[in-house]
Amino acid sequence: MFKSQPWTVNRERLNRKRNKKDIRIKRWLCLLFLIPFILSCPSSKKVIEVTFWHAMGGPLGKTLEKMIADFEKEHPNIKIKSVGMGDYSALAQKLMGAIAVQSPPTIAQVYESWTTQFYQQGVLLPIDSLIQGPNGLSATDLADIFPIFVEDNTWDGKLLTFPFNKSVPVYFYNIKMFRDNGIKEFPKTWPEFKAVCKKLTKDTNGDGIKDIWGTGGGVNSWLFGCMLLQKGGDFFDEKTKRVLVNSPAGVSALEYLIDLIYKDSCQNFVLGYEPQNDFLSGKLAMIWGTSVSWAFMRDKMTFEVGLAPIPKWDKPAVLTYGTNIAIFRKAKPEAIGAAWQFIKWFTNTKNQARWASATFYCPIRKSSLNEPEMQSLMKEVKGLDETLTQLANAFFEPRGEEWFAGRRYLGEALESAMRLKQTPKQALDEMARRLEKEFKR
Repeated sequence: MFKSQPWTVNRERLNRKRNKKDIRIKRWLCLLFLIPFILSCPSSKKVIEVTFWHAMGGPLGKTLEKMIADFEKEHPNIKIKSVGMGDYSALAQKLMGAIAVQSPPTIAQVYESWTTQFYQQGVLLPIDSLIQGPNGLSATDLADIFPIFVEDNTWDGKLLTFPFNKSVPVYFYNIKMFRDNGIKEFPKTWPEFKAVCKKLTKDTNGDGIKDIWGTGGGVNSWLFGCMLLQKGGDFFDEKTKRVLVNSPAGVSALEYLIDLIYKDSCQNFVLGYEPQNDFLSGKLAMIWGTSVSWAFMRDKMTFEVGLAPIPKWDKPAVLTYGTNIAIFRKAKPEAIGAAWQFIKWFTNTKNQARWASATFYCPIRKSSLNEPEMQSLMKEVKGLDETLTQLANAFFEPRGEEWFAGRRYLGEALESAMRLKQTPKQALDEMARRLEKEFKR
């Protein structure tokens, strides 16, 4: 599984650029030592611009913009040029195009599979070089960051990027429906979850059509991945590149998810944002989602909603999602220094509590949970504190560049099985063959 093992990349490709890269890094480090003095000089009237490409929109984007404005007030000599790309697909395309013409932004949100590609291309400035600098982070600061987020950003033993917007999977449930049906707590295991789903699925008017469903949605790769790990499975063997998604663990996980829809008839098959809409209108008793979904639903809630960790199979395991922040080495040294000032500010204890309480992303620092904002929120939202304990059993998806395509293959396999075009075994076997071809390229 992809935890507690720093990712390695193709060393042959890296060695071709290593000598030139080492010289550039030494030059950058010499200049970076001067940056704290430049930024703190009161007589300096020069405004340093940091271009930040991201995909934050809606209430998340509004919170980000407010925080950027506050940072600029505190740092009048730094301007964060915030450029929203709409969604992550557009962001990925824009970044790859900009790198191709050697014109990337100063910083950007990046997923791990993108990071691996950019690392191999030698276009990233390792965050570790700034952490170890005169304006860096202390050992206490680093120990305060949840370990899974440190591991997730570590390549070849060094922090290459820095955690930014991270989330965990959760279930939202209608507390009144649970209470009315004598259900005292959210199910802890998947067999219990199925039993509760069946109990909550009802034809209220006797017309033969279900009016309330236990849950809703399709089959998604995030929930499937969590189940795969819970059953002792894995995506693939990192050393041999043997794909393992189609193992008995993967097949049984997918069979369970599909049975909820067809065999057990307690999950309404609706896609997109319909599960959220149906939950808010009282047609679904529970829905799966990311913790961040609360930020989009809370203004529409007309009943008491609880949060709960996802159930488990053999052992607890969840996949964390979200992006990290990367700094591109093409930027001028003063822009890199200013970008690091922003990253440090955004990820300090107080601001992480502010970010998390407004967006429902996980704070990356453990100490943020003790801030008044988070303490108040955890008292207000039933189950929020328990969902955050999932970080103790968190993993991350594969980070190799092949997974950029592999994740799409997995999504297509799950949809094919969900629509009964293939059996779970057939769909996952085909996905495995497609991913193995990526490894051989």
